[in-house]
Amino acid sequence: MNNQLEMERIWQDDDFFELKITCVSKIITATTKVYTTNASVDNLTEKIKSFLSGDAEICLWENGEKGDGATAFISLEFSRKDKLGHVQIEVFMELDDGGKFRKHNCCFYVETELGLLEKFCKNIYKLKERQIGSKICLGQYT
Repeated sequence: MNNQLEMERIWQDDDFFELKITCVSKIITATTKVYTTNASVDNLTEKIKSFLSGDAEICLWENGEKGDGATAFISLEFSRKDKLGHVQIEVFMELDDGGKFRKHNCCFYVETELGLLEKFCKNIYKLKERQIGSKICLGQYT
């Protein structure tokens, strides 16, 4: 499977930290850096748990504010692709490459399976550990 979603803690302060997020699909690989908080990481965990339990058919996690007036934004929207346990994650990320975020962004799907998403969800807490280089990964490179 070519699909992957990787999050790595690359910088930290007392109240927030920076993640490098890399998403790989069959047709694109994109990386951005976003600032986040423990509360936002907890929110991602809760949304995925709700999705996995069947309480939510679709769940959307947003980190930051979309647009040029803030730092880079990312959203992940989880939905069931079929009844066989395949999951589609719609990734929207603003790219911090020197351009304006309203023009320099991308949106694409990363595909996975319920079991891999559950494993990923169980490891999200690692991002909250105050250790630069903490990394979690959904899927793997081929």
